[in-house]
Amino acid sequence: MIRKSSILVLGATALLIAGCESNTGTGVLVGGVGGAAIGGIAGGGTGAVIGAASGVIVGGLIGAYLDNQEQKNLKEQSPQTYRRVDNGEKLSVNDVINLSKADIDDDKIIGLIQKTNSHYTLNGYQIDKLRDAGVSERVINYMMYNT
Repeated sequence: MIRKSSILVLGATALLIAGCESNTGTGVLVGGVGGAAIGGIAGGGTGAVIGAASGVIVGGLIGAYLDNQEQKNLKEQSPQTYRRVDNGEKLSVNDVINLSKADIDDDKIIGLIQKTNSHYTLNGYQIDKLRDAGVSERVINYMMYNT
């Protein structure tokens, strides 16, 4: 059963997220709310607090990971990948290609793969697609062997 307090909390959270002007702030809010919701479902009040704290940390790190120019390049070239990075969502092969095309350096791409807990089982077609798109061998090898 949905309680009135839950609806109020969700409404207030939506307003806060809509009013956030930075990716870090949005990441912190989305991560905190998502963590609190999952933690609350899994472990009640204590779980909600722990989940919120974890979500805030992860959301803030991902939101602040890219510098302003990199964020601008990515947002202009691939709004969908930008949204996934900003929300800390798992990254697809196409997202990695978009990050590379936005001139995000290899260390940051690998860092984003780690931070979003993205895992890949690449087939020959995907490897060729990554190479043809200009993704470095270092990133491709990381995707193949470290995720």
